[in-house]
Amino acid sequence: MASIELPYEVLVYLFKYLLHADRKSASETCRSWYLAANDHCFLKEKVLVFYKADFNGEITPIPAIEDSIIPYENFVFSEVEISSKMNTFWDKMGENIKTLTIRKCDIHEKTMNYILQKCTNLEKLSIQSCKELFMSGCLFEKAEDWLIDSFKNLKSINLSENKYLTDALFYRIVKAAPELNDLCLSSCNLQFHVGFIRKFYPNTNNIFENPSESVLTLYFVMQFIASRAKKIRSLVFSNTLFDGAALESLAQIEDLKLDSLELQSCDQLTNTGIMALTKYQQTLRELNIALCTRVTDLSLRYICNNLVNLEYLNIRRCRAVTNLGLSELHKLNKLKRLNIAQCELISEEGIEYGICQKVNLILEELDLNSLNLHQNVAIMISEKLPNLRYLDLSYCFNAVTDMSIQKIFKNQVHLRTLKLTYCDRVSDAGFSGIGKLEINIDSDGPATSNYSENHPTNRIHLGSRAEEEIIRDARRKRDVMNICKKMTFYPLPSYTGYSLGRLKSLRELNLSSCNRLTDVSLTYAFMFKELRILDLSRCQQITVDGIIHLVINCPSIEYLNLTDCYNLKDDAVVEIVQGLKRLQNLILRGCNHITDKSLEAIMDHCKVLRVLDIQGCRCVSVELACNIAVPSIHTVLMSKPGVVYFKDGVKDRVPIPPTLPSLFRKLRY
Repeated sequence: MASIELPYEVLVYLFKYLLHADRKSASETCRSWYLAANDHCFLKEKVLVFYKADFNGEITPIPAIEDSIIPYENFVFSEVEISSKMNTFWDKMGENIKTLTIRKCDIHEKTMNYILQKCTNLEKLSIQSCKELFMSGCLFEKAEDWLIDSFKNLKSINLSENKYLTDALFYRIVKAAPELNDLCLSSCNLQFHVGFIRKFYPNTNNIFENPSESVLTLYFVMQFIASRAKKIRSLVFSNTLFDGAALESLAQIEDLKLDSLELQSCDQLTNTGIMALTKYQQTLRELNIALCTRVTDLSLRYICNNLVNLEYLNIRRCRAVTNLGLSELHKLNKLKRLNIAQCELISEEGIEYGICQKVNLILEELDLNSLNLHQNVAIMISEKLPNLRYLDLSYCFNAVTDMSIQKIFKNQVHLRTLKLTYCDRVSDAGFSGIGKLEINIDSDGPATSNYSENHPTNRIHLGSRAEEEIIRDARRKRDVMNICKKMTFYPLPSYTGYSLGRLKSLRELNLSSCNRLTDVSLTYAFMFKELRILDLSRCQQITVDGIIHLVINCPSIEYLNLTDCYNLKDDAVVEIVQGLKRLQNLILRGCNHITDKSLEAIMDHCKVLRVLDIQGCRCVSVELACNIAVPSIHTVLMSKPGVVYFKDGVKDRVPIPPTLPSLFRKLRY
């Protein structure tokens, strides 16, 4: 039977319904599918990332990009050396580049000048943490004509984390971009003291004629924003000394109509500044004031009363915010994303009156990380916010139980991201909806559970409470497993609720330290064709039996974290690398039972693996790990037993000491 070749336009239309990973796999089928999967409508979101790549060796990724028939538009260079040896790359690709990010790179002024001369159609430019580039202060000193030509379409500039940035350097860059809309100066050494103005700008009539080559001052940046007020729409001043007075001055700039403002970790920010912002910038759609410790309920009241167009609000770790301020949130009728994580004074009352006063079909993302909530709150959220796409209940120990999680599975069917880190009260009965768990699924009231853990016995238990808990978990696992096996032969409707597998749209799932999760849930509840990111770290009861079903039912996993899963051995790793063809990040740190056999399986089967973390794996040969033959891999993390884990070159102390979870359990009763 002859094959039928679909028209190019039809292929492009069909590929729009696929996720990026699926589209990438489809592009490897044939040339026509490759071209359709890389159509211009998809290239806008495709980014080529060069992380710690070697551009000076004999084998580099540059020739493959230069010879490609696809005109890539977005490039990120992170922690690499960019020298004149790459000039031919910029000659060929520069004209097509729309977005360019250079982060923590070893690059000199001459090379940067050459790059920007070739990139004549830039729309977004990000130069982050490149201290050597700005250290001399001579960058773009004699580049006015060609820089204006290169920046004629530039709309976004990110100069964050550059401590040697000065007023002169800043002005050379931004004055060449007449269409600039977005500006980011996060973590820059912005100077606020009035003494700098008196010293460097005694004559303030026209400060642009002689900008300071010594410091970066807020006064100069404000003057520039005022000169471009009709164009500027987004500003980022996070991790600076931005205070209430500065925000008040910014808000009152004539003709300035901001859409987005980020002031995260600005400890000096006060209610006075927030009041001025909400009075003069009522066009704001996005506001991030996370980790601003001086923000109180009064600020939240101003925000909710005046910023009626707000779609995104982040007040994470604003510890002075209480239920009184949160109850005002119901006034924001357009709010789509909300982050109130780590606000210690928020409880059930504030969430009920502020977020769940009535059914809300607008809110799509909600972060409640580390709040002291009861399970009734999780149930209420599931009923009042049915259109959530993102939900983070990590460290909400009392809120996430078998009962509340069942209500979430019933109502939150559109979820794409679910995070339940350290929610260790949830068991297989809750994840699978199977077992001695009877949920009132047809009633409108709160879910109830008839799960019984009492087993008649005449024996006197002489062990500790921890040992008793282990025995109880084992019995629970056995009971749920027995019922699951029976259900394969005949239905048991009175014993079934809602499975995690009901959330068909899940793409990211974090169950780190949910230690009651066992192979039962992996076998009967994990059925996600689109799941890409899965974190099962410190789920110490899972074994190869559950992994076998996991890789079959979740074939699209790209990131898998199995840190400190002590019961996993080589056979589990073999199943993972054989079954997960798209696996790019595999975290096995602390899995003490894996040996060189796992590394051999990785070399045989992993074709696209990029990051492998085997820190603390005592039985793995260092020599074999250092010489692992996987062409795509660029990072292998190793350490001796007992050494602190490292992630991206930074000490990672994520594993919480074993005493803390037990302490938390005592405190919540």
